[in-house]
Amino acid sequence: MTTSSGRRTLRPRQIFIKILHRLGPDEAAVMLVIAGTVGIVGGFGAIVFRWLVQFFQTFAIGAGENTVELLATLPGYRRVLLPMVGAVLVGPLVHFLAREAKGHGVPEVIEAIVFRNGVIRPIVAAVKIVASAITIGFGGSVGREGPIVQIGASLASSLGQWLRFSPQRLRLMIGCGAAAGIAATFNAPIAGAFFALEILLRDFGVVTFAPIIVASVMATAVSRRFLGDTPAFPVPGFEINSYLELPFYLVLGLLMGLVAVVYVRSLYSTEAFFDRLRFPPYLKPLLGAVPLGLIFIWFPQVYGVGYGSMVEALYGRMAWSLMAALVLVKLVAVNLTLGSGFSGGIFAPALFLGGMAGGAFGALMGLIFPGEVGPVGAFAMVGMAAVVGAATGGPLTAILILFEMTGEYRIILPLMLAVITASVTYRAIMSDSIFTLKFTRVGKKLEFGRESAILQNYHVEDIMEVNPVTVTERTGFDRLLKLFLENRDEHYYVVDDHKHLVGMISIHDVKDVLHEEGLEKVLLAGDVSTPVEYRVYRDDNLEDCLVDLGREDSADLPVLYSAEHPTLIGVITRRAIFEVYNREVLHQEDLGIKLVTGEARMRDTVELPETYKVQVLTPPDSYYGQTLKGLALRQRFGVSVLAVKRRGLLGSTRNELPDPDRPLVVGDRLFIVGHVADLGRLLAAVNPDAFPGPSHHS
Repeated sequence: MTTSSGRRTLRPRQIFIKILHRLGPDEAAVMLVIAGTVGIVGGFGAIVFRWLVQFFQTFAIGAGENTVELLATLPGYRRVLLPMVGAVLVGPLVHFLAREAKGHGVPEVIEAIVFRNGVIRPIVAAVKIVASAITIGFGGSVGREGPIVQIGASLASSLGQWLRFSPQRLRLMIGCGAAAGIAATFNAPIAGAFFALEILLRDFGVVTFAPIIVASVMATAVSRRFLGDTPAFPVPGFEINSYLELPFYLVLGLLMGLVAVVYVRSLYSTEAFFDRLRFPPYLKPLLGAVPLGLIFIWFPQVYGVGYGSMVEALYGRMAWSLMAALVLVKLVAVNLTLGSGFSGGIFAPALFLGGMAGGAFGALMGLIFPGEVGPVGAFAMVGMAAVVGAATGGPLTAILILFEMTGEYRIILPLMLAVITASVTYRAIMSDSIFTLKFTRVGKKLEFGRESAILQNYHVEDIMEVNPVTVTERTGFDRLLKLFLENRDEHYYVVDDHKHLVGMISIHDVKDVLHEEGLEKVLLAGDVSTPVEYRVYRDDNLEDCLVDLGREDSADLPVLYSAEHPTLIGVITRRAIFEVYNREVLHQEDLGIKLVTGEARMRDTVELPETYKVQVLTPPDSYYGQTLKGLALRQRFGVSVLAVKRRGLLGSTRNELPDPDRPLVVGDRLFIVGHVADLGRLLAAVNPDAFPGPSHHS
C-alpha cells in the first residue's frame, strides 16, 4: 500500500510482526510474546463472557447470585417460559451464523486442532459468546467452561490466521487460547495449562509447554485484576482423619466412574434423538426448552450453571435424598439443553453430578457407619473431581482444577484415589471420553492420539514424487545394468505396456544374474523382476502408508492411481513421511526454504495460496537434453520450476536454482509449483495414461 506521496505504508499485521522481531530475534521468544498476547485477549474474553451471562440472567430472573431464591419469587408460568425465550434466540443465531457454536464446544476445538490445521472461523467466537450467555442466562443447564474454551481458541486461531501462521503454530495458538479461557474462568492457571496439554494437545514438550503456561498466567492475571482472587468454590477445611476412610473413597471412585458413563452415553443418545427428528433445526431448542421449564417448577437447583447448589452440597447443607434426586434431574436437564441444540459446556454439569452423587454417598455412609467417615462435603468435593476426570479423560486436570477452584489441598490422597479409580472404571466400559466420542460416532479415529490423526489428515499424493523412472517388461538386461551403473537407485519398478505395475528389480537381482554366464544377453526385465507385496494409492493417508513401509522394510513404495485404474503414477518415500511427521508432530524445522500451502509462518517461509501446491517431478525421457527455456513449462502449463535436484559426485544430491539454459540430464528432478489444476494438466501431459482425471485431494 502506498500513500499519495509515493511512500510505501505497512499494514497493521506487518507492523506487528516487525515489532515482534525487534523484541525477540529468537522465534521461541516471539512465540512467548504472542502467547502472552493470547492470554490477555483470552482473559478479557472470559470477563466479557461472564458479564454477558450476568446481564442475561439479570434480565431473565433479576440480579443476584442465588438463582434458587430468585426463581422462588417468580410464578410458575415464567419459569416455564424462560428457557423457551432462550431457545427462540439461540436456535436461529447458531444455525444461521455459526453451527460450530452448537453444543459444548470442546470437540469442535479438537477437530480444528487435528483435522482443520488449527483454523477456526472468527465468527465462531462472537456467536459462541452470545449464544452460550443467553443459554445460561435463561436457565440452560450447562456450564461456562466449554464456551470459554471455544471462545479463547477461536480468538487465538483468528490472531494466528491474521499473522499467517503455519498449521502447527495455529494448533499451539488454539492450546494457548483454551488454557487462557479455563484459567481466567475458574481462576485456575495450573489447571488451565494442563487442560490444554492433557486433553486438547496431548503434548508436554517444552516447545508447547512454555507458551501455554505464559498464556494461562497472563489470562489469570487479567481475571484476578477485574474479578478478584477468590476460589470458585469457597469450602470449609477438609482433611482425612484416618486412613481407614480410604476404602470409602475407593468405592466412591467406582460409583463416580459409572455416573460418568451414564452421563456421556445419555448425552450423546439424546443428541442423536434430536438430530433424527424431522423438525426445523433452528427451532429444535424449543423442543428441549418446554420440559426444561417444567423441571424448574420443582427443581430450581438445576437452573443455569448451578454453582450455588454445589456450594450447598460442599457445606453439607442438603439432605442425601435431595442430592440423589438432583443427580437424575440434572442428567435430564443437561441432556435436554445440549441435546436439543443449545450452546454451553459439559464441565459444570459433570461437577454438579459428581458433587451431588458424592454428597449423597457420603451422607449415606455416615448414616450406616457413624463416626467412621469424613464430612459429607469432602465426599462431594472428591465426587466432583472423579466424574470430571472420568468423563473428560483428564484425571490430572480434574485433580488440579478442584484444588484451584476450592483452595483445599489437605485431602489429596482420597482425591487422587477416587479420580484414578473413576477413570479406570470408565475406561473399562468406554474407550472414548465425552470429548472424543463425537469423532468415533462419525468414523474419525482419535484413539491412537493426535499424531495418528495428523498423519491421517495427509494423503499420499500430497508428498509423493510423480512420474518415477520405470522400466518395461521388455527392457533388456544391458539397459538395466546401465541404469544401475549410472544412478544410485537401489531398485526400479517394472510396468507393462499400459503402465500397470508388474514388479520390481533391485540391484541384488542384477548382481545374481551377473554370476550366470551368458544369461545377460537373453534376459528381459520381466524375467528377473519380483512381485511387489505392498503398494499404496494416491488417496491413502500417510499413517497407513507408514505402516506398509514398515512391513516392506523399504525406502519407498509405489503409488497407483486407484484400484480401478492401477497405473503407476509415483513413489512415496519414508523420508518424505518423516519430514511431515517432524514438522507437524515433533515441531522440528526443515532446513532450507519452507514452502507452505495455506497459512504460512512469520519467517523463512514462502506463502502459497490454498489452491496451490508444490510437487516433485521426475522428467519424462523426452525432457532430457532440453533446457527449461525450451520446455517453456510456465507458458504452456502456468507452473514454475523452483529448484532442480541434481546428482553430484559419489552419488550425492544437491538442490540448484533453475538455470534456463542448462539442459536436463538423467537423474534430475524438478521442484515445481502451481495451481492444482495447472499441475494436473502438466502431469497428464507428461504421463497421460497414469493421470486420466483430476486429483480428488488436490
